[in-house]
This record gives sequence, C-alpha cells and structure tokens, in this order.
Amino acid sequence: MKLHSALTALVASATCIPASYAFVVPRSSSASASASPSSSSALFAASSIKKESPPVETDVIVIGSGLAGLSCASLLSHCRTPTVVLESHDAPGGAAHTWTRRGFHFESGPSLYSGFSADASPNPLKNIFQITGEEPEWISYDRWGTVLPDGSKFAAKIGPEEFGDVLKEHGGPGAEEEFARLMERMGPLSDAAQALTSMALREDAGAVATLLRYPRELFDTLKQGQALNDPFAEILNDPELNVTNKFVRNWLDMLCFLLQGLPAAGTMNAVMAYMLADWYRPGVTLDFPKGGSGAIVDALVRGVEKYGPSKVFVDAHVDEILVEYGRASGVKLSDGTVVRANKAVVSNADPFVTKKLLAKAREAGATGAALDEHMDRLTNTKGDEGGIPNLRSFIHIHAGIDAAGLPPVPSADFPAQWAVVRDWDAPGGVESPRNIVLCSMPSLIDPTLAPEGKHVLHAYVPATEPYEWWKGMDRNSDEYRKKKEEAADFLWSAIEEYVPNARERAVPGTVQIATPLTHERFLRRTDGAYGPRVEAGKHTLPGHKTPLDGLLLCGDYTFPGIGVPATAAAGAITANNLVSVGQHWEMLDKIRLPEKRRRK
Repeated sequence: MKLHSALTALVASATCIPASYAFVVPRSSSASASASPSSSSALFAASSIKKESPPVETDVIVIGSGLAGLSCASLLSHCRTPTVVLESHDAPGGAAHTWTRRGFHFESGPSLYSGFSADASPNPLKNIFQITGEEPEWISYDRWGTVLPDGSKFAAKIGPEEFGDVLKEHGGPGAEEEFARLMERMGPLSDAAQALTSMALREDAGAVATLLRYPRELFDTLKQGQALNDPFAEILNDPELNVTNKFVRNWLDMLCFLLQGLPAAGTMNAVMAYMLADWYRPGVTLDFPKGGSGAIVDALVRGVEKYGPSKVFVDAHVDEILVEYGRASGVKLSDGTVVRANKAVVSNADPFVTKKLLAKAREAGATGAALDEHMDRLTNTKGDEGGIPNLRSFIHIHAGIDAAGLPPVPSADFPAQWAVVRDWDAPGGVESPRNIVLCSMPSLIDPTLAPEGKHVLHAYVPATEPYEWWKGMDRNSDEYRKKKEEAADFLWSAIEEYVPNARERAVPGTVQIATPLTHERFLRRTDGAYGPRVEAGKHTLPGHKTPLDGLLLCGDYTFPGIGVPATAAAGAITANNLVSVGQHWEMLDKIRLPEKRRRK
C-alpha cells in the first residue's frame, strides 16, 4: 500500500475524534463572516478587539477567524511569520463564537470536548495551545445523558465501567459480550489510529523528516495499512464477529453519526477506532473551557497577537482574492482597502465562498485552468457526478431559564448534556430529520455562564434539518415565524425530558431560534450546511495546497474534515506548509503526547 494512503488514514483518525465529537455545530470552519443571530457583543475575544484598519502589507493573510483559521494564524505567528486575520463579523471564532444577552452567555456551536485537561494529549487543538503557550482553564466532568425512544433515560459516566450496566439494562442478554468482542477486534486499529500525531504532517518533502521523528508510531500505522481507511460497517457486519444486538448496533450507529454526520456504513475505521479507544478508556473525562467556547477563541487570538505584527481584524469583509503574475497576491476588502500578502493567502471560508472571492480573477483569466478545475471539483455536490454532497443543516434554540428547584450541579439524574433519540427505526435511521436532538446546559458545569439562580440552555438537531424546508422563505414573513415556532416547540420537548416546564421557565428576551437560513446568513455556511458528507470508501477530502501559487485552503471542507480537532489540525497542517522544517520541528518539541501502551 502507498505511504500516502496509510498516512491519510492515520491523520484522519488522529484529528477527527478527541475534542468535540459531533456535538459541534458547523464546526469552526465558518470563515470570512460569522455572527450571533441575536447580538453583536461576543463574550470574550470580541470584546477586546476594536475595529482597526489592517496593514497594507503582511506575509500571510488568513480569510476568516474560524478555529481552523485562528489555529493556522497562531502557529504562523509563533514562528514569527507576520500574519493578518481578516474577519467579516465584529466577533472572531466563526461557529465557535459566543455572545451575551441579559447576562446569559450563549454558545453558538461546540458543546462537548475532551482531551484538554490532561497534560499529555493527542488532541491537535491542545497541542496548538502547548505550542503557543496560550490556553483556557478547563473544568472536567464525566457524565453524558441519553433519552431512548421508549422514554427510558440514563446518564452513565463515560468510560467502560458504567457502560457495562447500560448494555445489560438496555441491550439485554449478550449485549455486553458483543460489545467486548468488538472492542477486542478494534484494539489493533485503535492502537494504530492513536499512534502518530497529526501535528507532524506537512504536504511537501519535509514530511519525511517530521514524520520520521516518530518512527515506531509511523510503523504501527503502516502496519494496519488500508484497514484504517475501510468503512466501519465492514467490521460491524463481519459474520465472525457476530454483532447482532439491536441496541449495540443502534448505539454505534448513533456514535458514528454524532462523530461526523454519517452512520456506521459511511464512517472510516480509523475514526471509529480512535473514538472507541478514547471514549471507553478507564479514567476518561470530558472537559469544558471555563467561560465557555469563547475562551478557546480568546486563547487562539492571544496566540496570534502574542508576537507583533500579527493581528486579528474584525469588521474586515473580504470581497476579492487578488491574483497577479500567477499567484495569490492579496485581498481587497468591501471598503476598497487592499492588503498585500508577500507569502500566501489562506482561505478559511468554505469552498463555495472562496470560489466567489476568486470570481473576478477567474473572469479575467488570471487563475488558470488548474485552479478553476480544482475549485469546480470542491464545489461539486452531485454525488452521481463524482462530487461530495453536503450534509444537512440545523435548527437551534438558545434560552435563559429560571433555575428555581433545579439541581445546581450535574449528576446521573440531571446531566449537563444529553441526546434525545426519537425512533431507531425511522426512515433514514439516525439521519432522519429531527430524529435526534442534542441538549446542553453549560451553566451546570460553569455557573458564571448565567446569572445567579438561572441556567442557560442550547438544543439543536445535529445536521438533520433539510435546507429545502426553509429555502426561499422571507425571514420577515408569517410563514417563517410560524415555522420557527414549530421548530422551537419540537426542541423544547427534548429539553423538557430533563428540565420540567422548561419553556415556562424561559426568561423574557432570551429565547433565540436559529434555522438553516440563520446558518447561511450569519455563519456564511452555503445552504446552511454542516459540511461535506464524506463517506468512507467513496470520497476523499482535498489537502490544503491549491494549484495556484500562494493560495491555501483550511477548514472542514479540507482534510481531515469535520470537528473541532479536525479543523484545528487542518489549520496546523496549513501552517506547517508555510514554515521551514526546522521551525516545524521546534513546534513539535513543545507538544506533549501520551505514552503509547503496547497491546499484548
């Protein structure tokens, strides 16, 4: 098998799992414009960033301040490469930004993280914090709730101990033994999937030096070869393994879906192997940034601005990527300002937006046939024509509620986060519209996120809302208002599985409902999409270099794809491409990885 295939599988596994699983709304790759649907005041970084005019020249321009863009820029700044981040909205962070209303701190996206509180971690975003020396404070907890279609519910600790009891109660005879066989079968793949850090990857000949820094880990990955790339369904359906228990299969299907928007049939072995090893290892905990997701954004912004003249600029909407003499030479802002890039332009926008930013240069014939074909491929969503379809969109509800009579801390009876599954057998399974709802009450973990005696809530469907249900609606119409009210009623019912009379508890002026049109408008997600629907064995994501000299792409439409750790890795790989091997090696000196345990 080719080295590239093995490394692709490895890095995909190492970057898709540990930080956020799939409880992450359009996943930090919202790019040149992102906004809260309700407020122009974001909680952390935005409050400290004043509107200023960017310089006329820098080494690298990053379009968009999603997590991928900020990760890239913070590493470049660490390597003393002058970098300017241009954010269209008045708050950085893309889909990870936060905002305040009536004293409540709202999260636009990520709600479930792991791999941060440990000093040694394979999480790419944790590694970026280690390199830059800027990091949030973390709060650890260990429970996540589930409401099953029959109305039963549980909030077992993550890890192997209490999950055995869940399997016995809800799976019945044989469930625990089937799951144990699966874990044993996945063991060698899990070892390989966790072997090599994605932080060592770059897309040039220098990768030989950075990857060979980890020779044993590289060997472990190559040894598993193509198996890491294969669909998880091939293992799940192996008659020798004999995983037939309905609860076990439904549970795994849900985990696959929550991980990257696909059921088991389309999830890569490497991704599932990493998740199973990480989620069900002894002593595992979940982590939450003190102050909310905005604290992550704030830490990345500090990393960017730690070494001048690198800086993040808000209210800086990019209208055009300039192409001159066969290379990306800079950008033009909506106010006419031109910023030149001596080294590169990095777009953290989705490819549909990036293609529009290149439209004038393409019309003038400056981009070249190779880039034109590349961008056309990236924006082809027709599966029958070789394209990658988009995942669906979201509906959300954000609200502040009265906490009178509610527990002040999370527990097995009252978890801070839970999933509600309505029907395992619905048409389309876990992908069926509005079949799964994810709920989060982060103020149970960090009380500073809500006023005293109150809680803050967020509930949403994880990329199952069809954009077509909302397309073309007038946002000021009665039709749109009624459809939002219908969506809110559905989401409230999921919240009330654990919070009695939640809608009656709502604090006036805090309830906010977001739709696919909100995602499209405020987060600049084309068609409000979660990202690309990449099926194992059918699709591959592009790298970060493009056929145009000086133009690179990062974010969830590039390798390794969707998720907080994945987009952070995309930003890191992009930055690695722009620094020397020596600088890259010095960054690797700063990260702390777990010791690898040899399987007997």
